[in-house]
Amino acid sequence: MPSDTSEARLVLALVDDLPTGLTVNAGALLGISLGRLFPDVVGHDVTDASGVVHPGISTRTVPVLKASAERLAHLTGKARATPGVTAVDVTDTAQRARTYDDYARQLADGPTETHRVLGLALHGPGSAIRSLTGDLPLYR
Repeated sequence: MPSDTSEARLVLALVDDLPTGLTVNAGALLGISLGRLFPDVVGHDVTDASGVVHPGISTRTVPVLKASAERLAHLTGKARATPGVTAVDVTDTAQRARTYDDYARQLADGPTETHRVLGLALHGPGSAIRSLTGDLPLYR
């Protein structure tokens, strides 16, 4: 169940050894999931001076961090066990699958530890998120 968003913090952590395109894809997939789970962190549409409407983006800062695949797997388990924290992962299964049904089938075919975590989005109380991710560097 998603935690209260009033004082919540968002963070993305992406694996540090993927080609750029796959890394960006993992981040995009996580962003879509976060927007679905926490629609209240998406701001209202904004119109610029030319009259062009820009759909709402996150009202929160979203640091993007990096970690090894092993660290992300460990962090995923730890985050899921932390009260008030919502953890959303994207695995190599998502990038191998050709359809969503194929993705669902491949996930169902193997236990959690057989799916390599490529990215992790965390949402929850700031203190919990900082405790989980405070030692991870920014993705640059």
